[in-house]
Amino acid sequence: MDLLHSSGVSATHYLQRHYGHSQGFFLLVSTATDLRNTFFLLFPIWFHLRQAEAVKLVWVAAVGDWLNLMLKWLLFGERPYWWVQETGYYGNSSQPMIEQFPMTCETGPGSPSGHAMGAAGVYYAMMSSLLATVLTEHGSRIRKWCVCGSLWTAFWCVQVCVCLSRVFLAAHFPHQVMAGVII
Repeated sequence: MDLLHSSGVSATHYLQRHYGHSQGFFLLVSTATDLRNTFFLLFPIWFHLRQAEAVKLVWVAAVGDWLNLMLKWLLFGERPYWWVQETGYYGNSSQPMIEQFPMTCETGPGSPSGHAMGAAGVYYAMMSSLLATVLTEHGSRIRKWCVCGSLWTAFWCVQVCVCLSRVFLAAHFPHQVMAGVII
């Protein structure tokens, strides 16, 4: 497990060193994809547009958050910033210096990533709702294919950005964010 964690710390160190100029973007992504925004921002907008889908969105967020909490306490994963400070893995060699951010200060278990898991569930519910709307409309097959491809591309771009932001902020290891998206 130490090998997996050390490679995750190396990924965090690489992102912080080479993409430090994108710190504002990574902080924005982590803030925007927090599940609180589902309840305070996405739900009211979605409720105005499609009430049944908005209720589904809240259920996905609530059940997903509960499941994430249960899995965190069962799996009890480490967090990169704290693991690198406490491990004896590096021995006498110098440990990688990774930066701490206000969002890094999460002290609870880290596996799976709640941001990645929540964003995947909520945005999947939104994408499936939008796709159902688009696919029932009359129009050309090419237009439907383009809209479908655009929506799924946007979905996966959001997922990649969430995962990179959580690793950049040293809040999660890469395997934890991947587990969050998959679950």
